[in-house]
Amino acid sequence: MISSLAYAIILMGCSDDMTLCKEMVRHERVFATLQECERTEAMVLQSEVAREIDYPVVATKCAAGAKKFARKGATDIDG
Repeated sequence: MISSLAYAIILMGCSDDMTLCKEMVRHERVFATLQECERTEAMVLQSEVAREIDYPVVATKCAAGAKKFARKGATDIDG
């Protein structure tokens, strides 16, 4: 059985105390497992796009959803 569940890394801009966060961009790659997604988070935080986010704190999260959801609005943030 092929799973339609996928994970995507979401970059968020957050307040200093991280009580308020806003989704900024989703990584273009879709991951089959949460573990694969989590192994890539550190690289995404070092990306040019992450460095350009104008918030006190930049954070990532791996979000689960349907493959179509994970790809929606994808932007290339590698690099």
